[in-house]
Amino acid sequence: MNHNDIKLQINKQLKSQYPNWNRLTKKEKKQIANDVLSEVVADYDFDESITASREELLGIEQQTLVNKGVVHLADMAQFIEKVDKSRIIKLSENKRSSIYIKDDELRFVDRLIDDSVINRLLAYDGYTPAMPDAYLCNLFRAKLLKAIKYPEISYGKFCTKEYFGLDRKQNRVFMGLPLNNAEVIDHSELCKFRKSLGFSQQINLPVYILYHFNQFGLIGDHVLHGVDSTELANDCHFPLASIKINGKKI
Repeated sequence: MNHNDIKLQINKQLKSQYPNWNRLTKKEKKQIANDVLSEVVADYDFDESITASREELLGIEQQTLVNKGVVHLADMAQFIEKVDKSRIIKLSENKRSSIYIKDDELRFVDRLIDDSVINRLLAYDGYTPAMPDAYLCNLFRAKLLKAIKYPEISYGKFCTKEYFGLDRKQNRVFMGLPLNNAEVIDHSELCKFRKSLGFSQQINLPVYILYHFNQFGLIGDHVLHGVDSTELANDCHFPLASIKINGKKI
């Protein structure tokens, strides 16, 4: 991990000594990067223990589970119970769903999702349900519907009467939209929904689903491995400065 530690030290120096980095020309950046690289490598002690954490070395220190707001799997049941106790009106069954949702896959997903829990998991600082035109759970359900049934079309086409119209009762009920008016979710709002979620919200969603899997006995003592599209630090194909150490380019 020495090469990652060297890159970490270089990045720290560039951030601290050159706060106006983005304003510099490419020629100036190349010269500075080469100077800092040479300086760090010359003074680096390969026998000294690395003190930086694995997260710092990989550039994901802002994406660890110590992040505020992340609900651990062991605590999800307590979280759901807390949300359930806060309800003023408790409905034992959503009769609209049982009447209008005929697709087996959508019916299963609909029964799995508790809108109150989703709203609480996706809520951000300062959020109130009165702020947007649609609740967070409606946006989440719309994203699910598109991913499950219409992955091949654009958001612009999806958010039209062809899929959101009053005659599309199954779609509207699954998304939680009313059947007595033509209210729709704007495609720009739906496009921005994923980007508006912080790291803790993105983690809490799969934890919520895993909680249900665990309740159904589908996890047991198995070890689960997840693969997602979280951005990680990556080597640049056209670096400003580079050097090979122990066969690895920095």
